[in-house]
Amino acid sequence: MRTRVFTIPPSAPFLPTLINAMTGGKLGFGLADDPLALAAVTLYLPTRRACRLARDAFLDALKIDAAILPRIVAIGDIDEDELAFAEIAAGAIATDALALPPALGGLERRLLLAQLVRKWAESPDVRGAGGMPLVAQTPAAALALADDLARLIDDMTMRGVAWDKLDDLVPAEFDPFWEKTLKFLQIAREAWPAILAERKCIEPAKRRDELIKAEAARLSRKTDAPVIAAGSTGSIPATAELIAAIARLPHGAVVLPGLDTDLDEGSWRLIGGDARADISPAPGHPQFAMQALLARIGIKRDAVESLAEPSGRERLVSEVLRPAAATDLWRTRAADVSFEAHAEAAVGSIGMIEAANAEDEALTIAVALREAVEQGKTSALVTPDRALARRVKAALDRWGVTAEDTGGERLPIRRPAFSPGSRLMPRSATSRR
Repeated sequence: MRTRVFTIPPSAPFLPTLINAMTGGKLGFGLADDPLALAAVTLYLPTRRACRLARDAFLDALKIDAAILPRIVAIGDIDEDELAFAEIAAGAIATDALALPPALGGLERRLLLAQLVRKWAESPDVRGAGGMPLVAQTPAAALALADDLARLIDDMTMRGVAWDKLDDLVPAEFDPFWEKTLKFLQIAREAWPAILAERKCIEPAKRRDELIKAEAARLSRKTDAPVIAAGSTGSIPATAELIAAIARLPHGAVVLPGLDTDLDEGSWRLIGGDARADISPAPGHPQFAMQALLARIGIKRDAVESLAEPSGRERLVSEVLRPAAATDLWRTRAADVSFEAHAEAAVGSIGMIEAANAEDEALTIAVALREAVEQGKTSALVTPDRALARRVKAALDRWGVTAEDTGGERLPIRRPAFSPGSRLMPRSATSRR
């Protein structure tokens, strides 16, 4: 049975390329002739936002005003009703999934963890000389520590790591504060499971993973319609299991985002580590999750087919992100005349502007975005600087250019003004300390 695994280069627009491949038969499905054929397709995308964008992208790619679209699902949002209807097909796995306890999450989970943190912070073990507390005992500090602890619990649950792995984490010769940190983690190891058992609930991450496993079992018996997983790297084990199950379906296909096909095979293997050469894995490498996913599916990298032609920059980025254990090859690449010419051509259309201050930087970017819009092009600003993004958006707003800010907008931090007839609490009552 052929395994259909594809990739789209980073330089190609992902959703339009994916949709053109689906309708053009490149994924191995004949969907072009029948306008109702797309309705039978199930398309898994990484996030809900990607699902919303895909609906508009279908209309743009098909160049029509209306269409019957596939079932588009975020890969972590499993439909329990569909599992119920497919109980006969999925057997006992669906029954077990539907019998899962409810998840304890949201504000309730945060406040319960904060209570445990406050109790730990007030204990005698977390006090220094003279009985001085070593941890702030304010509600804000407890909530902050509760959020950090919740993220750790989610990570441990998603990765399937047992809490007893922490027993050998801190050698005895380390600072005593490490031991206090381990005692803090006893909250997640002992106190928190007791609360979950008392309330007959489970972690949200665990429930989601169990539903994903049930969905994988359901799809393994589904052979009557195309199923496509696109845009996910499989960094979460349960998600990787679902993607691998889709890849093995007779009517399944997987489309990876930006698989590195330029890196030499020896360096590619080093991303996962080499025990014989005492080289540790590189989990921080962008290709680490996809390498593990290909191994889970059971195919080699050269069996992955590209759905678009790369722009030429992919090879340069691949060299820049070469694993640390193979960076000695940079000297060889630098001496290669053909690679030097390739690199110059790859960055030939890249410009750099040195701005005098933050306002000039934002205005320059806004002008470039406005020029692209006037030319009918698609443009985007990618930045981790929220202040810069707000400045650019403000400049575009002055010119009547609407920009979609994926980072959202902050609520204004100001005291609301109340009218005399308002039913809300008056200003004097809300100002008390």
